[in-house]
Amino acid sequence: MGQKDLTQKDLESCPDVFADTINSLLYEGKQVLLPQDLQPAPTETLYHGTEAFLRNQFHDVSQYVVQDGRIKAQYTLENESNASSKMILRKAGYEGAVYRNQYEKQTKDIFPIISSVLHWGKRRWKSPNNLKDLLKKQTLPESTINLIDNIQLRVYNMRFLSRAVRERFTSNMRIVVDYLAEEDKYIPTDQPILHVEAFLRMMTELSDDFRYEEIIANLANRPTGKGAITMCKLLDKYEAKGEQRVNQLVSLLLKESRIDDIAKAVSNREYQQKLFKKYGI
Repeated sequence: MGQKDLTQKDLESCPDVFADTINSLLYEGKQVLLPQDLQPAPTETLYHGTEAFLRNQFHDVSQYVVQDGRIKAQYTLENESNASSKMILRKAGYEGAVYRNQYEKQTKDIFPIISSVLHWGKRRWKSPNNLKDLLKKQTLPESTINLIDNIQLRVYNMRFLSRAVRERFTSNMRIVVDYLAEEDKYIPTDQPILHVEAFLRMMTELSDDFRYEEIIANLANRPTGKGAITMCKLLDKYEAKGEQRVNQLVSLLLKESRIDDIAKAVSNREYQQKLFKKYGI
């Protein structure tokens, strides 16, 4: 699992964020899943590999819906940064293992597993979304294709959600999807950030914005009793601090007559960060 998957998993594992994500994407904003009904489900399943011994495979985030002491359903979220042509086969493996487990236990408590892929790539997902489309590339006769039980892959392009879809979100995921969709046009709001560190780590990875690393580093020094943290407060505070740092850096570079480096530092945030570290700003 990559670092980006880990940071996304951290925020999505929060019951309110998980329920909100499922409700917003799968149920058009209807409150079908309730955070209080969710319990962590196993993220590891086993299967027989080609070497004739068991191998493991992992979901990113998985939650049971538990009501009256019984499992009613299992939902999973898989995070992807790049489209995978074989993702549909992974889905089949994940879900098959869960159903196989229910079969072998010979229990009356049969429940569905509902999987979704959150695609965070900067280009829309273009790989096959169902098993038939994947197998059509194998030049099978149409008569054979028609006999295949077609497994569907539910994919959401998280950077390209419409405003109507984004407005369904009520958790901290709303800030994430708005920020990614609107980019430079994003206007910070006063929505409270409830899961501050998980949210900031996710924003650091998805946005490649170094400001969030600095905010995380300074969280430990934040005085208590200062009220809710919001994007509006965060960005206002660190933009002001950022201007001071840039001015200090420019002043130091001018003293050394490094005019070309000034221009590069202003236009290249990564280079700017290197200079900040070099000069201890």
